[in-house]
Amino acid sequence: MDLIERAESIFSRLNAVGFDALSVPEQHFVAVWALEADVNNGGFDQYFFNSSGDFAFVVVEALRAIGADRAAAIVQEAVDVFGPAGPARDHSARQEALDAAGALAQARLEELDERFYAYPDDIGGLLAAYVERHGLADVP
Repeated sequence: MDLIERAESIFSRLNAVGFDALSVPEQHFVAVWALEADVNNGGFDQYFFNSSGDFAFVVVEALRAIGADRAAAIVQEAVDVFGPAGPARDHSARQEALDAAGALAQARLEELDERFYAYPDDIGGLLAAYVERHGLADVP
């Protein structure tokens, strides 16, 4: 199964109907895919700054759902940088909070980047198995 094809299909559906109308497995796929793409490209700072961070409210749950528990713990620490309420779902509000977080928060996110880059879980393999288990491989 080609995860890139699955991503294109699911993200096309996301664009057509919105996140809340997706099934829970589709939401989990979107959250994990977006996290991995942005963190690997520019770290947690980029993830939270970009629209991918709109899914941060569900990403820890999504990582646990696919079985990436160690990665979920790292991401939870990144989410905790925003305080008890976590990062805002609203893009602009989250960017403002990230800008206001200061140098200590930025240093913490950079430390978490390094831990995430060590890939304590095979996120790609776990995501592929999750897609198969939940019938997402058959979704047009």
